Amino acid sequence: MTIEVVRYEFDEYPEQLRIYFIKVIKLIIISKLNCLETNRVSAMYFHELVNRIEGCAYHSIKYGKPMLFTEFMGYKFNYHSVRVTIRTVNNYAIEISLESIIQEFVKFFDKLSSDTREIKWDVSTTGTEGEEKITFYLLDSFIVSLYILMTLSSRDKDSLLGKNIEIKDVSLTRKILNIEVLVNEETIIIDLDPKSRDKVVVSLDNYIKTGETIKNLMLQNYIH
Repeated sequence: MTIEVVRYEFDEYPEQLRIYFIKVIKLIIISKLNCLETNRVSAMYFHELVNRIEGCAYHSIKYGKPMLFTEFMGYKFNYHSVRVTIRTVNNYAIEISLESIIQEFVKFFDKLSSDTREIKWDVSTTGTEGEEKITFYLLDSFIVSLYILMTLSSRDKDSLLGKNIEIKDVSLTRKILNIEVLVNEETIIIDLDPKSRDKVVVSLDNYIKTGETIKNLMLQNYIH
């Protein structure tokens, strides 16, 4: 197990923090994405989502029951592959705590900090627009909302600046993405449902209602 804490500073180019943050969260979401393979609807939608992530594939692994996980950047992910905790120090510095069974994985984060290439998702080869596109819109909105809160002045009651944030799990149930997030070790769960009218549901929140704050920001930023 490799454990490292790395701090990245972008004081000369503050906009780079936002770009790096988006890439890191995308990578974490992809690495955590999973579903139960025996659920036909879940498995089919999982395939659709993975096929829209550039350079991504999937593989099957058994945890009592067969599960589908992603294969990305040359690595096959599972529940125990990587744990990443993020903390924004200020508006130009971010601290990442990384625990991984993949010893070289920390190098990906170093590379992402200076690499101009994007992690591309919502890539369609058929040109069709459907529920998959809405799911990626919602994921983009989730990432932007998280960034806003993590760079918000600590004087604001909703600020996540200086707090430890971990995306623990991103599981797919039928066509609903359940995102489990730890905020200073407190669990919140946000469900993204492309078929529902509300699109975003908070099924578990902390006492300061961080989940509801993220949801409200997401719906403000969501355009479809």
